[in-house]
Amino acid sequence: MSASRTPTVRIVPLGGLGEIGLNLMVVECAQHAIIIDAGVMFPEERGLGIGRLLPEMTYLEQAHLQIDAIILTHAHEDHIGALPYLLRKFPAPVYATDMTLAFVRRSLNEEGPVGANLHSLRASIELHAGPFVVEPVRVTHSTPDSVALAIRTPAGLIVHTGDFKIDPAPVDGVRFDAESFARLGEEGVELLLSDSTNAELEGHSGSESSLKPILSTLIRKTRRRFFLSSFSSHLHRIRQLAEVAHEAGRYVVPLGRRMAESVRLGMETGQLNLPPGTFIDRAEAEFLEPRRLAFLASGSQGEPLSALAKLATDTQPLVRIEEGDVVVLSSRFIPGNERTIHAVINSLYKRGAEVLYDPIAPVHVSGHARREELGEMIRLVQPRHFVPIHGEYRHLFHHRALAIKSGIAERHCFLLEDGDTLVMNGGEVRRGNSVSAGRMVEDGEGLGDPGLIRERRALAQEGTVIAIVAMSIRTGKIIAGPHLLSRGVVSGDGTSSHMTRARSEIIERLRVLEEYGRSDGAQVRDEMMRALRRYFSHSIGKRPIILPYVMEV
Repeated sequence: MSASRTPTVRIVPLGGLGEIGLNLMVVECAQHAIIIDAGVMFPEERGLGIGRLLPEMTYLEQAHLQIDAIILTHAHEDHIGALPYLLRKFPAPVYATDMTLAFVRRSLNEEGPVGANLHSLRASIELHAGPFVVEPVRVTHSTPDSVALAIRTPAGLIVHTGDFKIDPAPVDGVRFDAESFARLGEEGVELLLSDSTNAELEGHSGSESSLKPILSTLIRKTRRRFFLSSFSSHLHRIRQLAEVAHEAGRYVVPLGRRMAESVRLGMETGQLNLPPGTFIDRAEAEFLEPRRLAFLASGSQGEPLSALAKLATDTQPLVRIEEGDVVVLSSRFIPGNERTIHAVINSLYKRGAEVLYDPIAPVHVSGHARREELGEMIRLVQPRHFVPIHGEYRHLFHHRALAIKSGIAERHCFLLEDGDTLVMNGGEVRRGNSVSAGRMVEDGEGLGDPGLIRERRALAQEGTVIAIVAMSIRTGKIIAGPHLLSRGVVSGDGTSSHMTRARSEIIERLRVLEEYGRSDGAQVRDEMMRALRRYFSHSIGKRPIILPYVMEV
């Protein structure tokens, strides 16, 4: 079949290429599409009061695609957190493994009534969705039941790795399916889309199960209470802590609603198959000696309302950090979260705790492949073309360089960011036209424009000035004011020398306006804004938000 008659397949990343999180990718052909993952991320500037960030979905609204399936690779929030918002606008069947579906149901319940058509996805069993045939392939990651996707399309075979590592000794015994990846490589892979999170790091990420003896040693050396903080969806980590706590004669207490719910889901799905009585609630723990307790706390990224943050600020009900307690932060510090995490650690130290975290102690193993494993994936799959995904720009850059070093032609390796597209047609793979991509802000119960972040950042850095005048409707003349009120600009407010001079600037501009005849409220507002912007920019080098008000009387 000639290239002109071969249906074109287009890859459209709307999130996850240029940041850690926010993962959402569209694969489309002949107005049909599948969506891979729908994740969120937390803003770097949490002090601005912004909630989570979600992928902008303008392109999906404009493209009018028939979405045949939404396929989720695993249960982390940066891959499933935006699903409720996606389904409200684009109802489509959702496919995921059983463990991932358990977390999806929780997320949908938390977000209120969201209609969802959920289907179980099983490794090696093909899913037919429009012009696509999708085969899930088992991978190892930091949460159970994670899969990669082999997507057979009219333009060739695509392999999307999802988040993965090659764990030689997984906690649940379910190994990375190297044989299936090798089989796909022999079949002929046109394009590999591969996780880039650890592309800067040499070597192998190590086995999740290597943490168990370390946690066992730590918990046996601890004379008082033992706390471990990790992602609530990290059931492998939760399981290992529960096992060593039980062996050491300690009860495990989940702190926080999400952690308690994750433990419940883990028990229901068999991932936390532990002796009865291993887990107890907070109220029961109140009557036990500190040396008999181990706590699971969410908040390892410094989230302000998390269980760990409440422990650090002594606002956690029934549980207080005391001298001699040990707190382990068992997770990677996601870029942008370092300042808030360090603030939590400092507060924990002040309360007398011994705090252990990576890199000062070997208490975390990454769920993402390092360079040795990334190279192994390329060797197994043998793709003709390559795109690094899931990472900041530097991660994508290093992963692309690794792919070229591994033997893929440089012209066949593409460095894409959100909104860039890749077109596959008749053996040819090339860049396509860019589409709208960005971030939406979760603000209260709805979604806000990203401009909200810019406004709050400007308020935090530059401040605001309110200018008020009263104007006669009959004559158009100013009969009172201007009165100025500032916040975060200069000290002394309306009595300061700067505010006095700014007021004089406005009076002069309005006097000139009056000389040209009758003025209206809109003109007066514009002149006040121009005068204040010019004055503060020239005098103190700031550009505060100006709010002019004209009272017409």
